[in-house]
Amino acid sequence: MTLRIGIDTGGTFTDVVAFDTDSESLHFLKVHSTPDDPGRAVMQGVVEATRKTKIGAEAVDLIVHGTTVATNVVLQRAGARVALITTAGFGDVLQIQRQNRPRLYDMRARRPEPLIAREMRYELTERMLYDGTVQTPVDRAQLDDIVRSLRARKIDGVAVCFLHSYVDPRHELEVGRVLAEKLPGLTVCLSHELGREHGEYERFSTCAINAYVQPVMERYLGRLSHDLQRERVASPLFVMKSNGGVTSADVAARQCINTILSGPAGGVVAGLAIAGHHTNRNLITADMGGTSFDVAVMHDGGVSFAREGRIAGLALLVPMLDLHTVGAGGGSIGWIDAGGSLRVGPRSAGAVPGPACYGRGGTEPTVTDANLILGRLACGSTLAGGIELDLDASQRVVNDRLAGPMGLSIETAAEGMIRVVNTTMVAAVRKLTVERGHDPRRFTLCAFGGAGPLHGAELAREMSIPETLIPLAPGVTSAMGLLMCDLREDRVRTCVQLLDQAEASHVERLFEQLQTEAQQHLTARSSDAASIRSTRRIGLRYHGQSHDVPVDVAAGPLDLQAIGAAFHTAHEKRYGYCRRDEPVELVNLWASEAMDLEAVKLPHVPSTPDRSVPVRSRRVVFEGQAYDTAVYQRDGLGAGARFCGPAIVEQDDSTVAVLPGQNARVDQYGQIILESLSMPAQGRP
Repeated sequence: MTLRIGIDTGGTFTDVVAFDTDSESLHFLKVHSTPDDPGRAVMQGVVEATRKTKIGAEAVDLIVHGTTVATNVVLQRAGARVALITTAGFGDVLQIQRQNRPRLYDMRARRPEPLIAREMRYELTERMLYDGTVQTPVDRAQLDDIVRSLRARKIDGVAVCFLHSYVDPRHELEVGRVLAEKLPGLTVCLSHELGREHGEYERFSTCAINAYVQPVMERYLGRLSHDLQRERVASPLFVMKSNGGVTSADVAARQCINTILSGPAGGVVAGLAIAGHHTNRNLITADMGGTSFDVAVMHDGGVSFAREGRIAGLALLVPMLDLHTVGAGGGSIGWIDAGGSLRVGPRSAGAVPGPACYGRGGTEPTVTDANLILGRLACGSTLAGGIELDLDASQRVVNDRLAGPMGLSIETAAEGMIRVVNTTMVAAVRKLTVERGHDPRRFTLCAFGGAGPLHGAELAREMSIPETLIPLAPGVTSAMGLLMCDLREDRVRTCVQLLDQAEASHVERLFEQLQTEAQQHLTARSSDAASIRSTRRIGLRYHGQSHDVPVDVAAGPLDLQAIGAAFHTAHEKRYGYCRRDEPVELVNLWASEAMDLEAVKLPHVPSTPDRSVPVRSRRVVFEGQAYDTAVYQRDGLGAGARFCGPAIVEQDDSTVAVLPGQNARVDQYGQIILESLSMPAQGRP
């Protein structure tokens, strides 16, 4: 008897999914997040999971953790005291960033301050050319002076990033050896170990962020691993990465830049599994938690990847799932701006103090309070985590902070909050669909997270999406995705040359080097090399462009002519045009290696009669009208169940809102499918 546990740390709750491998049963639970030390909530989740399943901690054979530690450290500027060593003349790259403006029409826009202050950036005489030729060797005497200065400053870590080190890292390796020898307690981050791509600002920024977060991440994961051992958990700890795969805790601690999207990535992996079993393989995942709203798009059962991203305005250059995040969650706070308009978010009440209705000291109106006032949440229900909601508290803060100052009724102000936060989320969905050339009407919206199912039907209606899918356990879907992923390593390397001048055999050799390096990292953590799956991509662009488009490369011998034709097609699909007579330039090679971890599958649920009977009814407000609304229990809705809105479906981890006139059914996996609707003109009292 063994147990697998996925734990996703959120802004309000820490979600836990436990899978009993013998009975193939899934168990779900939530515990309050502990922002001051996220590891406390993780340990509580592990203990409660073993208690709930009655399986001892020593029988846990896999723990996968989705963490927000790296993200929060950057957002809160709470990282370590670090320095930067770089090529002479390039100490201000972090300050200058790119020459474009952050926001084109904002005359007051300012670039974010670098994580490493100017006085902590050291310029070292050395120079590697773009082709790997050494123009100037490392000045060892100057390096010794830098070491003495670093020792005197008593810093925690240092980032080493030299110009063109992505081509040949020997100078970074040389400096790294000296630092390890003379400053043995120092955390050293070498840029080429994080990525081998060009783009000096992006590389510098990525290395600086990693160095800034690494000491904090090492302490957190080290302490968490120790606590797990103390509880007699024999399984090693794995951490979700931004690319949708997992890695060991020790690697995640050193290369923490790869965990920036650790939490939301689990939801995307779950979405991929759902898309693979659904009739419509075009899926939009809409993950609305307590603090944020995360969107990803699956087209024909596959998901897009990005190599460049941003956090708090700072550039990242690592492989990651193509996600878009906005500050819109159940804990998002409603407020009135200087012009007297109602706004919601991005500030959130989080886990502490949380929404006013939680009774934990919250004094500001949140989206959760608004849903409670409108009856979509019930004041008599016990929310996941053992919270009984306080309607009076919600009405009081909405009246004091919003309704009273704006001259509105409490319900009108609450509905205004819902409309405003929905508008924010619709804009986020449009970012990855309409603005990328995708027609939302061809997709299914998969709404999950603790708050997502309350808003999913309204978001779908706003964007004319014909179908909304609510997973079996929407409140912990991201945690379930942690148990559906593989060990994964990505390697990307810049190799700029015209495609018609490239030799297929040379490109093949470079791919083999990347694949071998990635596979060695995988097999170092598992002996099962036979289950490795390989994926290859090539980044291409028209000669003179600055951004490349990734093109998948089929297994077998490379056909560069076919790859060029695929690029034209991909460019036309993304940008609406192509130039088949223009020369094409090869930019990057990307190899992905994944190893199967025997992922958890979507469970089947037993059938129930076609027509389901509600357990009670209550007053719920939709579109300014009050309806006598049927309330169903989710565990009473088996495969084949059908019902019509208005309806509310309650379960331990979330609540589903079915709009008036909307048909709902339950599929073989226990997922609620909300079909397109026409809102009735009049409500029922």
